[in-house]
Amino acid sequence: MALLGLHVVVSAQITFPMDTVKVNASRIPTSVKESGKSVSLFTREDIEAMPATSVDELLQSLPGVNINSRNAFGVQADIGMRGSTFSQVLVMVDGIRINDPLTAHFNNNIPVALAEIDRIEVIRGPAATSFGPDAVGGIIHIKTKTFSDKQNDANLISSTVDAGIGEHGLLLTDGGIFVRSGKLMLSGGLKTSISDGIEQSNPNYFQGTSSDSLFRNYFDLQTYSLSASYSINDAWNVYSRIGYDERDFSAKYFYTASTYDESTEQINSWWTQFALTRDAEDQHTELNIGYKATDDLFIFNPAFEPNAHTTGQLAFSLNHQFNASERFRISLGTQGLQKTIESTDRGNHENSSIGIYSIVSTPLTEELTGTGSLRLEYDENFGLELLPQFSLAMPLEKITLRTSFGKAIRGGDFTERYISSQINSLTPGRNIGNPDLEAERSYTIDAGFDLYPSPGFTFSNTVFYRASDNLIDYTLTNSDNIGNADNLQPDSEYFYTTNVSNSSTFGIETLISKYLMISPENLLHAELNYTYLYTTNDAGTVSKYIANHPKHDLSVILSYSSKYFGLTSTSSYIQRNKEVLSSIGGAIDADYFVSHIKLTVHPTGRKDLQLYTKIHNILNTKYQEILGAQMPGRWIMGGIKWSFSKITD
Repeated sequence: MALLGLHVVVSAQITFPMDTVKVNASRIPTSVKESGKSVSLFTREDIEAMPATSVDELLQSLPGVNINSRNAFGVQADIGMRGSTFSQVLVMVDGIRINDPLTAHFNNNIPVALAEIDRIEVIRGPAATSFGPDAVGGIIHIKTKTFSDKQNDANLISSTVDAGIGEHGLLLTDGGIFVRSGKLMLSGGLKTSISDGIEQSNPNYFQGTSSDSLFRNYFDLQTYSLSASYSINDAWNVYSRIGYDERDFSAKYFYTASTYDESTEQINSWWTQFALTRDAEDQHTELNIGYKATDDLFIFNPAFEPNAHTTGQLAFSLNHQFNASERFRISLGTQGLQKTIESTDRGNHENSSIGIYSIVSTPLTEELTGTGSLRLEYDENFGLELLPQFSLAMPLEKITLRTSFGKAIRGGDFTERYISSQINSLTPGRNIGNPDLEAERSYTIDAGFDLYPSPGFTFSNTVFYRASDNLIDYTLTNSDNIGNADNLQPDSEYFYTTNVSNSSTFGIETLISKYLMISPENLLHAELNYTYLYTTNDAGTVSKYIANHPKHDLSVILSYSSKYFGLTSTSSYIQRNKEVLSSIGGAIDADYFVSHIKLTVHPTGRKDLQLYTKIHNILNTKYQEILGAQMPGRWIMGGIKWSFSKITD
């Protein structure tokens, strides 16, 4: 299941200590125990067992990760970590960032099917030095099979087909094929999520701004991808991937609190990336290049002109890691990013940045390992910035002690700086950008431990504190107080992008996990995750996203697996700031409880054929995580999953 820290359960139901599992908490691969960071892993088996249909649904049960969804099944969700805003989390696929240059609301538009994913690494805390200056809350690194599977020489063909149907015209598919033949690996995947949506009462009708008394929060999401990896010789390997993601969905109240909001949105993205690696003795060199092109058509109201955006993002990284001696491991590298936009409501803009970094990892004593790094970043938004980071880890026999510190910086994206700037006579309640934004800076320190007193049992706890300056958010502002926009109506309220002066977040992350093997074919797992977050800002400004996270987030995972069936449930109890806006039917409750369940049957006694039933929101809880965007109630679905794997000659 979802896990943090110390043990991984594989399909053979054997538990391995996490000191055998390497992660990239920095650019230097190291074991979880020696990383000095709070780390969670999802393995291939975890993903298959969970009652989740998208990456954001997988992540929502982890400590320190907060998900604000606008609909289920991966339609759209803002991913925060440690109380960060959704713009302060770095999402990567196979070594390349996929954070969208238009808006971080699109960061969960993952361009691969679940069937292609080999593992997901979640690294909490700033990772700006190694992976990018805006990695404030942490990173989510998705690694696919063709990118990760370089150690096995056996020829193999495997495939997975998962198809399900449910209420409200729901159709879900997720499939992939993987082939390894000699030095060549090939993979392909597809994923669809389609529904007519749930019919709901339209608040705008009662406000007199719409002629439709009802609306449906429909969605049609489709993802296709292909990848290949080839070992040129024992040292050199080349990898490439191409993907296409298409989305058409109701976006009503996704972004605004306007009574004119009848939004729909269509997003088409092409994604391609390339990697060249060389491994020789104690040296590893890796070049990564990725390009993302996105067309976004946003129709706020059929009576108004639609907003059309075309963005491009070119990212590259070059890293060389080597052992300078038996004690010192060093990584040197550079990263660059070029972003462009052509937009009807935001105008045409571009932004470039480049950074160079160095990382050193060394045992300071027989039991204490230290990792220090420094990055020099230049961005056209904020100029030149120096970013330090360090971590300490002390892995003992049954406990690992760890601490880390880091600085991060993030400039405003195209949406925060320019949204709605080209729209004439903007209606109240909508967002308006600010081209004069300053970059936000943050400093984070944490300390924690991972305790594993017996096989299969983990107790982990982390305390952290983050201090931030000039945080960017949308604040409710009267148009008479906005001096750099000339398209606003007088004496009207807008969500204006501003720098909230100073903010601090204190948090606690706790995990208790226990695996109990009743017999070789019967396994129980119970996991409790708890996150406490307390965010303040000295200006007392009412902002839209900075404190839009739970104050208390308690999640429980329970599962049982046997030869012929499995049962998994994930449940969350949330306490957060209450918000009400009756004009759009907006109501974020002070607390709510949501639970999902999955029952799987293996008719043949093997896991290659599975029949399953999933019940989303089994208690039919009525709740919102973004003001106005009603989350679905109880939703029943069922399906079949077939897996095939064969070692060939």
